[in-house]
Amino acid sequence: MTENSLNINLRNRKLEHIKRFWEVSKDPELQKLFPFQDNTLEEAIEMYEKSLLPDATSYGKTIYVNDCYIGDVWCYCMDERVEKSCFLSIVIFDKDYWNKGIGAKILNEFNQIIAHKYSINKICAFTYKFNIASRRTLEKVGFKCMEEFEENDITSLYYELKL
Repeated sequence: MTENSLNINLRNRKLEHIKRFWEVSKDPELQKLFPFQDNTLEEAIEMYEKSLLPDATSYGKTIYVNDCYIGDVWCYCMDERVEKSCFLSIVIFDKDYWNKGIGAKILNEFNQIIAHKYSINKICAFTYKFNIASRRTLEKVGFKCMEEFEENDITSLYYELKL
């Protein structure tokens, strides 16, 4: 199974996605790889509802492969006035689809969407240093590592992509 043999696409997020994502984000292996917010389902739903408002500072899509929901990609802390930037996150929670090039394809598509939809000229991202797959995906689509730092005894990396 390679990226070329898969029907990969982005779809609009719905309440059912928020609930499923919240559930799967409790997986111990995912918890080690991604800095998820420790929130309740109600808080996750509230954040989703805020993202639907006209003045929202976050925007997201779901990732589908062959009509199967496998993850989410979103931007947050959007600042169209001063910094002209946003932060980006992508989580492919279905481990059957890891290391298949899906993340890079999705990020290229999603970055184009937010570059046209919002008045930004820089996309920022964080990842844990030990998360090699995440680092490779970011670098494959043009992100540059700008800083390495320690937080809660974990070494993290800060990336930027200039638009």
